[in-house]
Amino acid sequence: MTSSRSLLALALLATLPGLARAAVDCTAREPNLPHVCDKGPNAGQACVPDFSAVTDTLTCSVSRPAQNDFCLGAKCTMVFEKGATFSAVMTMIADNNVSALDGSQTIQNAIALTVIIDLGKRGVLSQTYQNLSGADLSTIASAPVDSFGVAIDEQRLQSETDIRPDGKEAIVNDLLFRPQDSELADALRAIFGATGIPVVTKVSSVSLTDRRADGLATVLRLKVKGGFVAN
Repeated sequence: MTSSRSLLALALLATLPGLARAAVDCTAREPNLPHVCDKGPNAGQACVPDFSAVTDTLTCSVSRPAQNDFCLGAKCTMVFEKGATFSAVMTMIADNNVSALDGSQTIQNAIALTVIIDLGKRGVLSQTYQNLSGADLSTIASAPVDSFGVAIDEQRLQSETDIRPDGKEAIVNDLLFRPQDSELADALRAIFGATGIPVVTKVSSVSLTDRRADGLATVLRLKVKGGFVAN
């Protein structure tokens, strides 16, 4: 098991409303990825996307205007490695009361999140996350938190299937352009022969299985497509 860093999936809303909005907005995620001017005199030079005119912070975009018009009218854009894309079935399993295999249980309400990325013939990647931030085991009763301050537990997975005004489940946006933790990222780069930052670019076929009433884990399954943002 590992503490959560920048979950690929892992990438959901924070539990506190004020923190949640900042954590999920595209305006908080996109600037963390490399951008360059797509054409013009400054083509290929690093730039920072400008969000000053953005009214819908929940819709992500590969290209934006550049801050201070650095790109001289051209777009400030992410560049994806050619020939390095992936499609997968992603499964997130959150359990708010992890059980012992032999039925004994001295610790109650330990929370864990497991992410499974099924790449078909390319193989299956998996990682399990817990809150390991403390000096003892008491922190595992709190949900794992990623680098955006996003805590992920069973309730959060359920809320990610809520329908937003655009008619799509929340996770369709919330998972886009979020880096994976370093171990998953390294594994994806090795499989696809890439060097960039792997991110999800499309989410579809969202399905939730909520068995909290039975004391079982909550399972969120979806299809994703992604690529590697060039450094």
